[in-house]
Amino acid sequence: MHFAKCPQNENLSMQQQGPREQTFADYLVVVRRYKWLILAAALIVPFFAYIWSSQEANVYRATSDVLLNRQDLGSTITGIPTQSTVTDPVRYSRTQARLARVPSVTEAAVAKSGVQRFDATELADSSDVTANPDTDILTFGVNHGVANVAAALATAYAEAFVAYKLETETTILEAARGEIQGRLAELREAGASNTDTYRLLAQQAQNIRTLELLQLPASVVRPAVGAGQIAPTPEKNAILGVLLGLMLGLGGAFGLNAVDRRIREAAEVERELEIPLLAKLPTPPRRSGAQTILDRPSDEISEAIGQLRTSFDFANTDSRAKVIMVTSAGPREGKSTTITNLAISLARTGRHVVLVDLDLRRPSLARMLHLPDGTGITDIATRNVDLLDALQPVGVTPLRARLAFVPSGETTKGKLEVVTSGRTRVEPAEFVETAGLTEALQKLRAYAEIVLVDTPPILATSDAMALTGKVDAILLISRLGALTRPTVRELARVLGRSPAPVLGFVATGAELDQTYSSYRPEEYVMRIERQETEETATRLDVPDVRSASAGGSARWTPRRGG
Repeated sequence: MHFAKCPQNENLSMQQQGPREQTFADYLVVVRRYKWLILAAALIVPFFAYIWSSQEANVYRATSDVLLNRQDLGSTITGIPTQSTVTDPVRYSRTQARLARVPSVTEAAVAKSGVQRFDATELADSSDVTANPDTDILTFGVNHGVANVAAALATAYAEAFVAYKLETETTILEAARGEIQGRLAELREAGASNTDTYRLLAQQAQNIRTLELLQLPASVVRPAVGAGQIAPTPEKNAILGVLLGLMLGLGGAFGLNAVDRRIREAAEVERELEIPLLAKLPTPPRRSGAQTILDRPSDEISEAIGQLRTSFDFANTDSRAKVIMVTSAGPREGKSTTITNLAISLARTGRHVVLVDLDLRRPSLARMLHLPDGTGITDIATRNVDLLDALQPVGVTPLRARLAFVPSGETTKGKLEVVTSGRTRVEPAEFVETAGLTEALQKLRAYAEIVLVDTPPILATSDAMALTGKVDAILLISRLGALTRPTVRELARVLGRSPAPVLGFVATGAELDQTYSSYRPEEYVMRIERQETEETATRLDVPDVRSASAGGSARWTPRRGG
């Protein structure tokens, strides 16, 4: 019997319609993956910023303020209102700030300050003039390596501008008065000194003279008194370095993530394929030399296999699949090791399990379980041998039980048999399409409770895809760190065409997953025993005080722990 497409497979097909939008969880995965890069950038950048800033020379800043007197000379001289910058305070202040930057002002400021070996160009480079839009005040600021020099230059700069302003406007008034005086002389020579024109011009000349004597176009209202240090600022630069380091670290993390297409999180595979994660399996240590849980004591791998067995049973509750093929996207993803350990774990729970090696290009079950390369599935399918003659039993008693001489009746209730690849040489791609293989799988389905079939990688060969029409369900094995995003997309497309449902996937290489954690069963037992020991040690002894009048004496009576 063959299973029709299930909702899982329909979801896989629908997934190909377009790329999935990135969510906040995806960004968090990237941050967790490259957290050490981000942390290193956030520490290294401020560290060097602090060191570099600490080695800078001291810089002091002094400021002085100048009050502007907005008077319209043209209107004063002619008595007629004019359109000028004086009527717009913001524009007037900005214009005066630009005038303060002319070379004649900076040269006069350097000369007035008396600072040696300092010219107008240096003052222009180390100073600024700021116009306050809300007031008629210009602020002159000067930066210098010596505080007293900065204060002297700031005050001299402000005074030089006031003098420049006074000189400029006085020159204008003198020129206007001189022109009026010339006109009066002409009138006198013409004998028109008693005319209204003569008297009006004479009055204007007097007004201009008065304005010359009374005018104050600008004044220094706050000279520079001392200077404050503005550099270096190691603490401030370090804080800015932290922000810059975080930005660089995050940019580098997302840049590397865009270049590195490998998947290291089981949750990402689960989201992309839309199939459930059954278990995360760590990579067995190479130094142990044990490939299956038969050859190793109970440890975190055994516990992970137990979790896989439980999840496998839950996932198979509805479909009740009996013949299940186990495949992967590519080679070296732990497929054969995982299926062998799952078969052992299922057999230990009392089930009759048959393990079939249909990875004909790279058969490995016989070597892994220390079995002889005898007759197998190719011999059964070609009718060269009977099914019962090709089955090889495997003891599933745990290593701890064998070493402790636990009665076999408690550990061998289940039954595990293996059908190896076989001796008959066949072409794998053609063999999986034969009626003989279909008949062999039908016999195994009737013979055992669960038949686990080790198949080639589904993206590497055509064998596995052809087998999806002969099995009841598929179990996928994916190694984190080896699986890439393009591979997952292609895997989703291929699984979407499979007639057999996908029960779920197992993530091997789980130590790469940031969310993975495990412990040995011994650690749990030792933790409980340690806790009980500490509780016993902290129990207080209760004194048994006997009355002296009764002839007794006081003594300590230990309290018995219950």
